[in-house]
Amino acid sequence: MTNRLTSRQKWQLAIQLLLLYSPLLLYVNLPEKARTVSSLIHILPVFLPFTLVALVLYFLWISVTDWIQHLLFSRFGVDFLLGFNWLALLLTFLISLILSILYILVFQQILHLIISFAFQVWPILQTKPTDQSISPEVLVYIKRVNNGFSVVIMLSAFYLTIIARSYLQLKDVQLKAEQLEKEAALSQFEALKHQLSPHFLFNSLSILTSMVHEDADLSEQFVKQLAKVYRYILEQRDQATVLLKTELDFIQSYTFLLHIRFENKFKVTLDVPPDIQQQYRIAPLSLQLLVENAVKHNRMSVREPLLVHIYVQDGYLWIANQVQARDQPDASTGIGLSNIANRYKLLTDRAVWYGGQADKFLVKLPLLS
Repeated sequence: MTNRLTSRQKWQLAIQLLLLYSPLLLYVNLPEKARTVSSLIHILPVFLPFTLVALVLYFLWISVTDWIQHLLFSRFGVDFLLGFNWLALLLTFLISLILSILYILVFQQILHLIISFAFQVWPILQTKPTDQSISPEVLVYIKRVNNGFSVVIMLSAFYLTIIARSYLQLKDVQLKAEQLEKEAALSQFEALKHQLSPHFLFNSLSILTSMVHEDADLSEQFVKQLAKVYRYILEQRDQATVLLKTELDFIQSYTFLLHIRFENKFKVTLDVPPDIQQQYRIAPLSLQLLVENAVKHNRMSVREPLLVHIYVQDGYLWIANQVQARDQPDASTGIGLSNIANRYKLLTDRAVWYGGQADKFLVKLPLLS
């Protein structure tokens, strides 16, 4: 809810305040004998400028209110002014009171100038029948009523601004939910097409066939890890986020299969503290895609093993691998990395970063609370 209102939205709120309170203020300030058609025509030259000045001041005061609320939300959180909170109520009243005092001072000065100018241009306004004179006590009372209305108007402006921001936030959440649903569908498709393709399953079964008569215990462990990988895909692919520990457990099962396949040519190192694993979340299948990309685009051998390092730094999960380009590299579409970046845009304001540095390719994933 920290987004600021646009000028158009502020003008709309100002017009709402004008339509709501101008008839009441006109009713309060006009004497009983002046509430006739002829009297209204006489005061029209003053009333129209008064209306325009009030509209402009409402716009300015709503802009100030919007700015103050932005500061409060940034300081105390987006829900600070929405619930029953004594501090929020006190700040709301104090802010509205200060703004109303400033409004009264500015408005009275401008209104005095308008009336002085109107009396000079339209001499008929200077006619004041004695039977319509107003006593000082009545003038003081009218002034108090106007001051009270000013406080009420500022309170209304404060809460109308909150309502407008809440409506914008709701629309933004609905839009993000729709985008997230579309991205989830694309992510599932990409997971089936690129991450754990039938080719991967075929390779795994081929390795299992060659192992089953040589090492029964290792074959049994291989089957268990393969089952865990596909169980994870079925259970977590519909989730927007998963616990970091859950994703790391999955990647350990996945890399176990790769270690069996490539033997001493490939190694993944996890350097993530247990408390961090339990504290943060991550988009599911992100790590698998990045590890698969490293295997796909780099050569490996016993003398030059492919090393992948996964670690935490500055609130991000880093995935780094050495760049060992193949002699005949596979064509890269970049769809997988773009897919991850788009998914994280819907989950956090912090962006995914990836690129080459020296002899390494790095990817930086934001850790989600």
